[in-house]
Order: sequence, then structure tokens, then C-alpha cells
Amino acid sequence: MNRKSLIGAVVGLALLAAAPLFTSNPYYIHMIGTIMIYAILLFGLDIVVGYTGQVSLGHAGLFGVGSYTTGVFFLKLGAPLWMVIPASIGVTAGFGALLALPALRVTGPYLAMVTLAFGTIIQILINEMTFLTEGPLGLKIPKPSIGGVQLSEHGFYWLVFALMVVSLVVVHRILKSQLGRAFEALRG
Repeated sequence: MNRKSLIGAVVGLALLAAAPLFTSNPYYIHMIGTIMIYAILLFGLDIVVGYTGQVSLGHAGLFGVGSYTTGVFFLKLGAPLWMVIPASIGVTAGFGALLALPALRVTGPYLAMVTLAFGTIIQILINEMTFLTEGPLGLKIPKPSIGGVQLSEHGFYWLVFALMVVSLVVVHRILKSQLGRAFEALRG
């Protein structure tokens, strides 16, 4: 990353961090927070599509598995957040490994079809398993609390912002490592 790009990225992140200070409308704060959550999802998709050149349509399914695992463990089982997050990562990794079994044997349009089928199956399961997921209505999860204090709209925004920045740094470090060079070699 050259100096000009780095300055642009820092200025952009600073403006994004300060966005709640410029508006009192909770709708805008919520929308930008949601966009940042989807940005974290897109970092992984960028690695698969942009760096390896593979077409994967299963990311939304894995996102749904992780989200609903968090919701079910937190709301239905009453597990604390510090236990829920690693459990959600483990369950999602398990589903990812399950998806990898057929996906590792195919490339190109066949990989797209396998991952699309996976995403569609997950969507159907989420909609039909109303006893766990509340079906199409979804689960309403309260904002997290830190130290017994529930985060405000602004606090939640900055938590999501911090997680997005950490995710961005991790992805950048991965792409600059030997693994990142291997991803680029796959694209050939």
C-alpha cells in the first residue's frame, strides 16, 4: 500500500469512526453499523473471489449459520456472550468443513453450484426451523453489555467499527503472508 492510499484509508476510517457525532438520527447510525457488519463478511468473500479467483456463493449461508448459532445459544440457552462467540465460530467452522468436502473436488461453475446449493439449503433450514430460529421473523438479540452496562446505539456502533478494523488488519496481514501469496497463485 503506497503512502497516498494509506492516508486515504486512515482519513476514511476516521470519518467513519466519527459518523455518529455528525447525526443524532439512530436510523443512520444503525444503517452504517449494519453496512460495517456486511463489510466484515465481504472481507472473506474478497479473499475467495478476488484473490483465489474462485466463485463461492456459500458465504451468506455461513454468515447465517454463525448469526443464528449466536442467537440460539444466547437467547434460547442463556449462554454468556464470552462463551457464545467461540461456540459460534466452532459451529460455523464445522459447517464450513462440511461444505469443503464436496467443494474441494470441483472448481469454476461447479464450485459456484455447490456453494449456491449450500446457501439455499441453509436459508430453507433457517426459515423452516421455527422452534429455533423463529422462521422468517428471525431472532431479536439485545445489544451486548460490557461490564454489566448495556451498550448504547453509539457504543454498539463503535464496537462494530473496532471489530471491522481488527478484521481488516487481520485480512491484510493474511494477504501479505505466504498464505496470501498462495491464494494469488491459485488464481494463476
